[in-house]
Amino acid sequence: MKFCAFVILLSFFSLSTFSKSITLSRGEDAVLQNFSELILQKAYQKIGIELKVIHVPIARSLVLANNGIIDGDVSRISKIENQYGNLIKIPVPINHIDIRMFTYNKKLLEKKNNINGFYRMGCVRGLILVEKISTTMKVDCYKVNGHKEGINMLNKNRIDVLLLPLTIGAYFKSVDSKFSTSHYSESLGREPLFHYLHKKHHKLVPKLTLILQQMNIDIYEKTYRDSLKETLSPDGN
Repeated sequence: MKFCAFVILLSFFSLSTFSKSITLSRGEDAVLQNFSELILQKAYQKIGIELKVIHVPIARSLVLANNGIIDGDVSRISKIENQYGNLIKIPVPINHIDIRMFTYNKKLLEKKNNINGFYRMGCVRGLILVEKISTTMKVDCYKVNGHKEGINMLNKNRIDVLLLPLTIGAYFKSVDSKFSTSHYSESLGREPLFHYLHKKHHKLVPKLTLILQQMNIDIYEKTYRDSLKETLSPDGN
């Protein structure tokens, strides 16, 4: 009887030992990350790891990942590892970010490259590409903690323009009746997004790299992007 109990206990311990999970973070209203998360769910499943994702403010996500409180960040632009030294980039792009300027004043879009300090610009805290673009434009941004907060400020005329990823703008245009009438600019900057892991999981990097290289991500992405086309008209309305 004792031997049987030992075997059962050993079996349970073995299952627990090989049952692995990874917890990642992403922006709490960053629907852009839905596609990245979809790709990673498939990738981690292929290597037998359960993927859990928590939603937090965008800037906080990087801090949690870098400090090792969670295991990594779903996806970010390249070179953030220069600032967040504990993060390792999986060197296969899994998504992309395309920043646009959203506004209710279409005339402002004609001056996107020389917009002056008179106009009030909103930026979401933690979006590194947005910070780079606003610096290039030499315009101080009013920082907000999330996309929804920024859109609310634009709707209430507290800012004149808002820098957003196109995918996120498309989503809010489909669910916010006022914001659906906003206009958006041509691309101000477009970069691929990469998955980042804390360095304590460095042994997973080769496995994930190989799996992601073998996945036909472009086909997944085309299907996903096509679903957004009805939301966005070609003239930026």
